[in-house]
Amino acid sequence: MKENEASATAYAVLQGLIHAGRQPGTMGLVAPEVLEAGEAILSSTAEGRKRLAQLDSGLFRALVPVVEFLLIPGLTLHYALRKRFIEDATLLAIEDGVTQVINLGAGFDTLAWRLHGRHPGVNFIEIDHPATSDAKAEALLKKAGAADNLHQLAVDFTEQTLEDRLGPFPGFQADRPTLYICEGVLPYLTVPQVTELLRTLTVLAKGKPPRLVCTCVEPMDAPENNTGPLLGLYLKLKGEDIHWRIAHGAVAGFLRERGYSVEDLATVVDFRTRYLSGRPHGTLHGGEYGVVARVLPEG
Repeated sequence: MKENEASATAYAVLQGLIHAGRQPGTMGLVAPEVLEAGEAILSSTAEGRKRLAQLDSGLFRALVPVVEFLLIPGLTLHYALRKRFIEDATLLAIEDGVTQVINLGAGFDTLAWRLHGRHPGVNFIEIDHPATSDAKAEALLKKAGAADNLHQLAVDFTEQTLEDRLGPFPGFQADRPTLYICEGVLPYLTVPQVTELLRTLTVLAKGKPPRLVCTCVEPMDAPENNTGPLLGLYLKLKGEDIHWRIAHGAVAGFLRERGYSVEDLATVVDFRTRYLSGRPHGTLHGGEYGVVARVLPEG
C-alpha cells in the first residue's frame, strides 16, 4: 500500500462484501446496518466513491464471477460468510465473559463500531495502518462522537511492534478477558512471525488467558482449495504473497505447540451448513477457514 493511502485490500474486501450483500440470493447474509456503514466508508474517499460506482455498473457486476473464476471462485460471498463467523464468535465470547475485543488489522471492518454501543461494558480497540484507520475514522467514528469504549490505535508494523504499541496504549486494559480478531492477516506472515504474534498476545494478557478468532489458508494442493489459475501471479504483482498455509486438520496441533487450544473450526462445509442452509448460492471459496482458539492455562 502507498504510505498515505488506505489499504487497497481494505477497499477490495469492503467492496466485495457490499456486492455480496446486494445479490438477490444472498443479501440477507449481510445486515442492512453493515451495508449502510460500508457505503458510508466508501462514500468518504475518492477511491471509495469509484468503487461504489463500479457496484452500480451492470458490466462490473457481470465481470465479478469471471474475475473470481480466474482468481478465487466465490470470493465475495466468502467475505460475507467469514465476517458472519467472526461476528458470531465475538458475540459468543462476550456472552461468555470477554470484556475487551481487539481487532488486529481491522481495515474497513465495522464490527467494533456497530457493537460498542450495544455493549457499553466491553472495551473495543481497532488496530491498523494509520492511513486506513484515518479513512474509517473520518467516515464513521468522528460522526459517532467520542465513546469511552471504542478506540483506534494506528500502528505501522513495518516500523513498530504490537507489544510496544499496544502495551502502553491508554485505551488498552490488560487485566480484562480479551478476544483478539485476526481476519485475513495471518497468511501474509511467516511461521516465525505467526509464532511471535501468538506469543505477544499471551505476554500482553495480565488477566484471563486471551482468546483468538482468526482465518487461515489451506495449502494449494488441499482438496478444499479451489483458487483460480491466476491467483499466484496476481498476488505477486500486488506484492502480497501468501507466506503461511496450513491444512485445517493440522492447525490444532500447530496452535497447541504454541500454547493455544482450538474451540471452533469452520471450513467451507461448515460455512455452508451454518449460513447457507436452504439458501441458493453459487460457488463457495474453499481455500480459507475460520478458527476460534484460547490460550491454554499455565500448568
